[in-house]
Amino acid sequence: MDSLSHIVIGAAIGETFLGKKIGRWGMLLGAIAKSAPDFDLFYTGLSDPRAYMCEHRAHTHSLFIEALYAIPIAWLLVKLFKEKVSFKRMLLFMLACLWGHSLLDWCTNFGTQLLLPFTNENYSLNNLAIVDLLFTIPMFILVLTAVFHRKNGARRNKLAQASLIYCFVYLGLTFFNKAQAENIVQASIEKNNIPVTAHITNPTMLNNILWYSVGSNDSTVFIGEFSLLHKQNPITWHSYPRNQHLMQQCKSKKDIAILKWFGDPYTIAQTNGDTLNMYAVKFGRTNMLENELKKTFVFHYKLYQKNGKEMMGMEEANEKNMDFKKNFSDLWERICGRRN
Repeated sequence: MDSLSHIVIGAAIGETFLGKKIGRWGMLLGAIAKSAPDFDLFYTGLSDPRAYMCEHRAHTHSLFIEALYAIPIAWLLVKLFKEKVSFKRMLLFMLACLWGHSLLDWCTNFGTQLLLPFTNENYSLNNLAIVDLLFTIPMFILVLTAVFHRKNGARRNKLAQASLIYCFVYLGLTFFNKAQAENIVQASIEKNNIPVTAHITNPTMLNNILWYSVGSNDSTVFIGEFSLLHKQNPITWHSYPRNQHLMQQCKSKKDIAILKWFGDPYTIAQTNGDTLNMYAVKFGRTNMLENELKKTFVFHYKLYQKNGKEMMGMEEANEKNMDFKKNFSDLWERICGRRN
């Protein structure tokens, strides 16, 4: 989930648990504590795709490990605030922030290693986009308003609680939308005889109305988008060969294993000279105005050899290969059902 959402929800949790004891300090502590699992970015960084895939949302997001490091942090905070807050309450606050972070990330499709060190499996519910404006903005407004109620603690507390109620209601709505999306996809797969052995459904970026589905078998990936506002519109499925033989021929065996762990069974391989491009299709089409593989899935990983060393690079959407204004307009048109 995006950082702003974690900060806003954390501030609301902090005010709810600690506001009556330590005032607005509770909001600050909540914003920091709710963001703490993402401090793993300080050692994974954003430029090393191996570290980002394997270590981000890993140990710091494990429910078991979070419980362990919540205890000494809670104890230190109790001492810092001269025991104005009981240890039990502070520990519950820390667990609400840390576990709340991981469980919210679980709702998105990146994958969260919730059960480390017992298993490194990536868990994802695929019911919430990593950035969803309708999820974040109302909570941001409520919490920002609460911040300015310096002398009115009761009003500040009510605003914080209102933002948490909105959070849970909206999340409930996403699961309802997920069920609708699954029904639409299942019906379309059967009607069009799409030969998939696995599929996922996930909302597109910024909203929970326009969804996409990715299906796959050993040889092919299928993907299509649809709006929940216009369920009668048929899904237009696009198919792409997975080229798994290219993965098997690649010399970068460790990197192939990492990418398959991270993205299978929704990976596509394509050669570009001596470079193997690997597309993690579970994130959906970056550019829905295009159908060609490298233009529609702009985000991908690049495997190549340099001086006998295995290298992995990452290609992201930017101004050179994406017209963001045009793509935002296209997203709106698809949400409204005016374009498939």
